[in-house]
Amino acid sequence: MDARVSHSRPVSRWRERVDRDRWVSIRPIERADAAGLSDFYARLSPESMRRRFLSCARRSSGDLARRLAESDGFVAILAERGPNDGAVVAHASIHPDEDGGAEIAFAVADELQGRGIGRALVAAVVGHARRTGLHRLTATMLAENAAMRRLLRDAGCRVTADAIDAGVEEIDLDLALAA
Repeated sequence: MDARVSHSRPVSRWRERVDRDRWVSIRPIERADAAGLSDFYARLSPESMRRRFLSCARRSSGDLARRLAESDGFVAILAERGPNDGAVVAHASIHPDEDGGAEIAFAVADELQGRGIGRALVAAVVGHARRTGLHRLTATMLAENAAMRRLLRDAGCRVTADAIDAGVEEIDLDLALAA
């Protein structure tokens, strides 16, 4: 199956030029994204995998991708002339809990980090969480991941908890809108 699939759901309003000939659009994830998600995680560097999964071990990308494609989340899709047109280049996962919150996680292709894709994914996740009635988002990351910490702290939400233990940081965001 070709991992670059055209989808029926509308692309988000966020579409950004990442360099001269490439654009990225963000949209909700679909089950049909499993193959593209598997390819995306297989292309990530060991360091990016460690930052995303808090482990150096390579995970079975096919089974993981299927599970992630069936969960809430967003993907960033590359638009370019060439063989990578339609490829997944970033992913945000949202895993609701039973207390009105959700665990969130993000990954962006190594070559596209620092170009605003992570910021757009965080905004998409926060907006989706508010629309669906969630009250809190929790992100767990390596304490050394300053870029992710900065994105979360700048997400327009009140940080209600920020704790570091054994090199792992957990940040809770309150989704209540300011009065």
